[in-house]
Amino acid sequence: MCFNQTVLHVKGTGVNEHSRALIAEPFSAGGRLQGAPTVLASLLDCVQQSVRERVGNMRRRGALQAPAAACLLVSLLCFFTTSGALADTHVNTETKPASKIVSLAPSNTELIYSIGAADKLVGDSTFCDFPPAAEKLEKVGTFISANLERLTRIKPDAVLVVSGQEQLSSMLSHNGFRVILYQNNKLPDISRNLRALGDLTGEQKQANAEAQSFDDSLVKLRHILAKSSKSPNVFYCVWPQPLLTAGKSSFLNDCLTACSGTNIAGSLPAAYPQFSTEKLVLSDPDIIFLPYEAQKQKFLSSNPWSSLRAVKSGKVFYLPPPKQDFLARPTLRIIDGLYWLAQRLHPEAQKQLNAWHTEAIAGRQLQ
Repeated sequence: MCFNQTVLHVKGTGVNEHSRALIAEPFSAGGRLQGAPTVLASLLDCVQQSVRERVGNMRRRGALQAPAAACLLVSLLCFFTTSGALADTHVNTETKPASKIVSLAPSNTELIYSIGAADKLVGDSTFCDFPPAAEKLEKVGTFISANLERLTRIKPDAVLVVSGQEQLSSMLSHNGFRVILYQNNKLPDISRNLRALGDLTGEQKQANAEAQSFDDSLVKLRHILAKSSKSPNVFYCVWPQPLLTAGKSSFLNDCLTACSGTNIAGSLPAAYPQFSTEKLVLSDPDIIFLPYEAQKQKFLSSNPWSSLRAVKSGKVFYLPPPKQDFLARPTLRIIDGLYWLAQRLHPEAQKQLNAWHTEAIAGRQLQ
């Protein structure tokens, strides 16, 4: 770790100084990526949440510049896929109630609002932008750094982080802060985190109700899609150049599986691995998902993309604009993301999916 005045930064192992600067500078400038990639459509509060949330947050702030996109993206993947393994992951996971909470992950912040415990939040990160009230809280860090001076002044009872922030949590613990790390690599982690946050904030009743409703919605979705005759082969393109996809351990793979899609990269152990065009041609997926920012690029009209079944049949879908990309964070709004995904994987079930979505979001505190 290093100290820059009173700001605690995480530095990655195996990332060169230039790449590290590409990561650090945007975050230190108030969390705004100027001219940086807005890629990794589903990688916001999104390896594990690390890439999802870090770059998902970047997508909400930045503008696409392809050369910088490729450089920063590969650097982030290298940094965050190694950081968890290399970090001291000993964190405080006990659930002693807390009345002054700082959240350094947008997903945790959103879940706290979802259970009606916003009055316990005294600070959050520069990327916590939903609900809008979260933007008004004091900013005490980013996803990879924390302002020790502000944290010391606030004196939080607990600092909340997520999987992918292991190095930051270890450093904060070393500096005397009570840190609680929540896993969010799979869809069921959302309900588990809701219940844990309910215990932490004293809002067990609302948290348990939201968690149960979410779990029930996932069961009903799987029941609807189990009636479909086919599970289409899907290629989820995280970024086209270099070609990156969602692997077995990614949150996105769990979303694809929940929507009865077969991820052609689902056997690859890494969360967001590189994928060769040769493998893509051999797999010849039925459906392709591309990042929103790739719409202006022309690669689909050239080989090998133009020869793919999905391209020929018009089954190529671009993710929604960042503010409407509900696959980007593991929160209750993932229901909206799954609805969007399932409609494209199984248009034959549109009527049932419409009814499912209406029921699933009814009564949800945050819309």
